[in-house]
Amino acid sequence: MLIKKFITIPLLLLLLSFHTADPDTPRVRIPLDFDWSFQLGDVEGAEKEVFDDASWRILDLPHDWSIEGSYDQANPSGIAGAFLPAGIGWYRKTIDLEELPGDDQYFIEFDGVYMNSDVWINGVHLGNRPYGYISFSYNLTPFLKAGKNVLAVRVDHSNVPSGRWYTGSGIYRHVWLTRTKNVYIPQWGTRVVSQLEDKNKAELNLEIQLSNKSGSSQNVSVESFLLDPNGKRISRDKSKINIGEEGQLTHRFKVKDPALWSPDHPNMYTIETEVKINGQVLDSYQTTTGIRAAEFRGSQGFFLNGESIKFKGLCNHHDAGPVGSAVPDDVLLRRLKLMKEMGCNALRTTHNPYSPEFYTMCDTMGFLVMNEAFDGWWEPKADFDYGNYFEEWWQRDLSDFIRRDRNHPSVVIWSVGNEVREFTAEQQKEIVDFVRELDPARPVTQGRGYEKPHIDIAGFNGHGEFKGSLEEYHQHHPEKAVIGTEITHTLQTRGVYRTKTWYRTKDNPAPWEKPEDFDRMEARVVKIPDLSVEEVFKGVNPKYQSSYDNSIVRIGVRDSWKQVEEHDYYLGNFRWAGFDYLGESFGWPARTANFGIIDLAGFPKDHYYLYQSLWSKTPMVHMLPHWTHPGKEGVKIPVVVYTNCQSAELFLNNRSLGEQQVGEEEQLVWSVPYEAGEIKVVARNRGEEICKKSYTTAGEATGIYLIADRKSIRNNRSDVVHIEAQLRDENGIMLPDAKHMIEFEISGPAKLLGVENGDILDLAPHKVNYRRAFKGKCLLIIQSTGEKGMIEIKAKSEYLMPGRVRIVSGN
Repeated sequence: MLIKKFITIPLLLLLLSFHTADPDTPRVRIPLDFDWSFQLGDVEGAEKEVFDDASWRILDLPHDWSIEGSYDQANPSGIAGAFLPAGIGWYRKTIDLEELPGDDQYFIEFDGVYMNSDVWINGVHLGNRPYGYISFSYNLTPFLKAGKNVLAVRVDHSNVPSGRWYTGSGIYRHVWLTRTKNVYIPQWGTRVVSQLEDKNKAELNLEIQLSNKSGSSQNVSVESFLLDPNGKRISRDKSKINIGEEGQLTHRFKVKDPALWSPDHPNMYTIETEVKINGQVLDSYQTTTGIRAAEFRGSQGFFLNGESIKFKGLCNHHDAGPVGSAVPDDVLLRRLKLMKEMGCNALRTTHNPYSPEFYTMCDTMGFLVMNEAFDGWWEPKADFDYGNYFEEWWQRDLSDFIRRDRNHPSVVIWSVGNEVREFTAEQQKEIVDFVRELDPARPVTQGRGYEKPHIDIAGFNGHGEFKGSLEEYHQHHPEKAVIGTEITHTLQTRGVYRTKTWYRTKDNPAPWEKPEDFDRMEARVVKIPDLSVEEVFKGVNPKYQSSYDNSIVRIGVRDSWKQVEEHDYYLGNFRWAGFDYLGESFGWPARTANFGIIDLAGFPKDHYYLYQSLWSKTPMVHMLPHWTHPGKEGVKIPVVVYTNCQSAELFLNNRSLGEQQVGEEEQLVWSVPYEAGEIKVVARNRGEEICKKSYTTAGEATGIYLIADRKSIRNNRSDVVHIEAQLRDENGIMLPDAKHMIEFEISGPAKLLGVENGDILDLAPHKVNYRRAFKGKCLLIIQSTGEKGMIEIKAKSEYLMPGRVRIVSGN
């Protein structure tokens, strides 16, 4: 399936002042990501307009100072925060205005600051926002002057742990400066409701809010144009209204033969709204949306545009390996592409609001989103988390969250919490009712919230993995739909294998578990047979987990997905997790717990291909393990094949080892005495070869090979290149267990963003030009510095031929 090109948020040029902005343009939105002054540590007087920050570091946003630090067991962030530092940080930036605002309004918009942010303009305190994941804005207009205006931001992340996972620290998302006239549509001031009468006819209702800062009532003309996915105007509506300080109206559009939105066809419409007084355009506001009918029919399941669909979902935290929580758009886009190509059609934002760019990408790429507001509620789950502020802030933050995201067609479910501690039915009802008041169109769920009655969809986490749990709930609530908000939990380390099944509680217990606990739960665990009588791969570090489907908590991938397919009332699940994430490990020196099916470097593990065989319609075949096992000659190695074709045949050194039909087990297994050479699998449908995969035994490492994910970038200080460094032998075969130290040299208009290898026990820093390979490879991420020219990356290691790659930086 082709993925529509995602058009990024325009970061081509940062304007440091409004000197070049057209004064007649009614609305101007300028990114403010570049050239901030930063100081780590609390600084007295840094909020003042006149303050000497000449010695401060100059940096670009997004920025996360925690990921720049060192892993240290003494850091108070501990297991939750991946043993990385926190603290207090200050940011300052000058905004240049040629003249006084006059009738214009100026707003500073933060997409996310973690956490406890205070903002000043010219020494005037604008406000505080404790929740580190919410987007917010302030009106700067009353405090601005002609010339230089100083913006100061204090970020207080000194009390940790403030979450149960790695949060990051700082202004880790984009910042914007928006200028409007004094009659305008406020931020998130439109709401679209689409009604699909049938597949040939739809109606869109656009609710519009107006703000008036002119000081007197105004007669306003408002006109809206509906544009189809090709950008053609196909409908319009117009109205007049007299408004005081605020006003509200609704525009309606009829659409014939609408291009419907779905994961396979993510068609997007745009509504352009103009606000006029006496023929002069005072505001021009765009609202993007999709036309789709999302129906949750209780025990019958979920239907999109009249067709039954299952949620093939993944949970993810917001960090991205070596960049921490400061995730550039290109890094986020690469991650989403990987999940889309795997066959994933749904994402859960665990356990907090994501960046605005995420939802735009999901709209245009075709993901269903379970949009989660909070982890806990009134009772903190980490010592210094949002629970300490919940009573005062939850309504404001939840309102901002829903108003920000409710026009996205990708968002189909709201989630109001996850494994909330000691909550009551009355508390659940209060929050759910608040959501329904703002958006009655979407259902509400809660991770492990099924115990109370007020959510629309029963959300199950790990408890739902036990034998009979979902079936028992359905017997008592036959009309209610069930969804796996966090199912299933399995663990894998890329390139690591064991042939004996491991159960976490018994074999590698989490900090809250003891091995003897397994005795009480064993009867309810969905067991997986061992792949051999004796362990084939001995001596593996117990913190590393097997990449066969045999390292689980309560149920494996294949058995879990069978449950989804067998029950209409079971809408689908969101596995924990899509990507490995920092924090929430099982203890020092591990910095994560390996739940992801893609590692910290963004390299897929074998489970990626298992899911692809279950979820994707594109023909594929995958085989594991690799075929470089010196010292195991003659030892029978379980060779496992995943494919969505009908059958597969295995060959060793051109000898057929037999063909097998894909059955209910959803994997094919051969026990193969090891001998060096080539092992190959051929997948077939009705006897016809469809796809194949092979591995060749690797020799000694002779050189480094670099693979860049793009050949050119724009000189915009934002574009990113991912460069994979592989250790290969003289025949170009990657060594699957190589662990050489690799040093990178970057020349030309690019800077290093981070290095990573996916090894959960590697505690080397990320902002350095070296990394040890893990299981044959590692990753370098670079970013444009804004100039044109040739970027050259060189990778070297002792006694090996260096690797080189070139990338062009231009328009």
